[in-house]
Amino acid sequence: MKLSACVTAFTAAAALPAISASSQFHLSIVGKQGNDKVHYMLDWVTASTVNSSRLLFGTSADDLGSTINGKSAGQVTESAGETVVCWSALLANLEPGATVFYALESDTEQQTTSSLGFDALSKSAASKMMNFTVPSGEVTWAVFGDMGAPVQGHAAAVSLPALKSALSIDAAYNGVLNIGDLSYELTGSNGQNYMEELESITSQVPMMTTVGNHEYQYALSPAFAVQNYYRRFRGVTLGAGAASGSASNEFYSFSSGLIHFVFINTEVYGDEAYAALQGDGVTWKVDEAARTAAGTAQAKWLEYDLSRVKRSETPYVVICGHRPPFKTPKGLSEAGNRFAKEIVPLMSKYKVDLYLAGHEHTYLMFEASTFNNYNIPPIIISGSPGNNEYIREKAELGIDGFTWKTLIPKYGYGYLTATKNALEWQWGSAASDATHEPSSAMWKKEDEVSFPRQTSSDEYTAAGSAVSKPVDVTGEWANATSGSGAGAGSVSSDSGSGSGSTVQPTAGSSVESSSSATMASSAASLGVHRL
Repeated sequence: MKLSACVTAFTAAAALPAISASSQFHLSIVGKQGNDKVHYMLDWVTASTVNSSRLLFGTSADDLGSTINGKSAGQVTESAGETVVCWSALLANLEPGATVFYALESDTEQQTTSSLGFDALSKSAASKMMNFTVPSGEVTWAVFGDMGAPVQGHAAAVSLPALKSALSIDAAYNGVLNIGDLSYELTGSNGQNYMEELESITSQVPMMTTVGNHEYQYALSPAFAVQNYYRRFRGVTLGAGAASGSASNEFYSFSSGLIHFVFINTEVYGDEAYAALQGDGVTWKVDEAARTAAGTAQAKWLEYDLSRVKRSETPYVVICGHRPPFKTPKGLSEAGNRFAKEIVPLMSKYKVDLYLAGHEHTYLMFEASTFNNYNIPPIIISGSPGNNEYIREKAELGIDGFTWKTLIPKYGYGYLTATKNALEWQWGSAASDATHEPSSAMWKKEDEVSFPRQTSSDEYTAAGSAVSKPVDVTGEWANATSGSGAGAGSVSSDSGSGSGSTVQPTAGSSVESSSSATMASSAASLGVHRL
């Protein structure tokens, strides 16, 4: 497959402003714009003592001439009960092929690296600068769900060394589709270790995520897994979620290359207790009425989104959801199955090309099929990059109403690339064959499938309804930016001082414009979480 150039992150000692040692950088993509430029969001964490954080960036390692003030999503707890603050910022109007260098400006009065609890930071005050290159041409995505945190040992994250090597040595992919059940769970030391270990990837390429059943299984106190997800991945809410009208980082859409990607929250069709944030903004409790409301809002939004896709520009539509259709929570033919009622007809009507899932800890590929006269696209399950529930045995899969074409019960992950004629899929193993104590290995291709481009149309009638009005995200950040710009890939404004948004993270607050506040209100009224 033809791959676009990627550039590895590096540490540099240049004549720069004081740079913070804060960590856990992860990029997400907002989507391509009409002028062929793209917007990225960047998330990171700082010590809990920091009440403002500013990103420095530019097109040269020697001149980070632009700044943007981060917006806080509040705190999350890490190892030994220590807390960090989660921040997000927009990098707008990036030219394909542009390389962007970035770092955080240090605030020595407000930040002490020891309070982060990161050994690497407490031992060194060295500046850390990162960079990424916006892909041009064909874009390849690494695809997996259900990885686990490396600190858990055994099979957890056993494919991660292969993923790191594939990017740093081979530039094998330009982004990550991470389809739920992230670190088992995204809390405490597990969450910290997961984000730190992925940083060498997520600081260079966007990682798009959604929730799985494990995020909801541990949503309530003391884990607060869903709340941690909202805060750590707030950039998706403020980026792709805001731009696509979902006001969410659980379900949203974006376009990249020739593909329009749609992420959905399949836990509204799940069997775990559905926890929801209550109106006071603090209390979480099991709330089945909120599940119903969120599912209805998501289905209406999905039709809103799919009916407006310009297939002449993005000829492929790929839906990503943690659960496969036959686990929502059971088979599609089960009485009352809302996935069958709300999602399947839309996939058929709008000719979705591919459904990507995790949940089952194995590799499975299903060809296109039908259900109640509706067309169901090919389904790929890439749910075995490694976790301590191990590979799912054939007898445990419980597939109702579907027959697989390919089953490979090994640890690994896949790659998805779009060409003008087809979606090209490859899946490979990345570990030894031992189920419970596997060792990491280089990625080895085990399966390859081509999904030909469908004949589709731009002539759908606009339908459905957004959760909130889609926004131009650049307007949300105009007053938070300053500086001379980063060449073609810059965010700039006339604000000059860049004093922008200063927050008090101890209150778990974030800076919102009036339109952001409206978006939050609209989301809450429809049962959609937004912190």
